[in-house]
Amino acid sequence: MAQTTAEFLREQGKIEGKLEGKQDAILKLLQLRFQDVPEVLSREIRNIHNLSHLDTLLEQAMTAQSLEEIDTHFS
Repeated sequence: MAQTTAEFLREQGKIEGKLEGKQDAILKLLQLRFQDVPEVLSREIRNIHNLSHLDTLLEQAMTAQSLEEIDTHFS
């Protein structure tokens, strides 16, 4: 059965919401742990649109001893 335009848009909205929520959580956690988050790092995190990459970053944000340990570049 074909997906309607409304269903497609609703699904896209859910995905975007999950991405934004995870990006927000990572940035908030980094801010709480390290105070100032450089704009470059913030922008890099906002440009990641892969949930599994964001999950990896969230784990890094929880365990990193410094911002230098946060790796936003995935191969």
